[in-house]
Amino acid sequence: MLKNDVYDLMETASVLSKGLHRYATFQKDARGCPQCQQLWGYMKQTDEDQLERILGHLKQHFDKEVEVKLASA
Repeated sequence: MLKNDVYDLMETASVLSKGLHRYATFQKDARGCPQCQQLWGYMKQTDEDQLERILGHLKQHFDKEVEVKLASA
């Protein structure tokens, strides 16, 4: 069973990942407004950065969990 903090990170990573594909549609829909396209590009980059940071931290949690299990084996 996952701890709440790890589960929360996984859930957030999933939501971010699922949403990233929509930015292409948003930018296409905003093709008449360069400011909107810039905003959607910024938001996509921000979500990608957040996802990368979350995944890196999740890896730390999983690596620690493996170490604990190997030490107790």
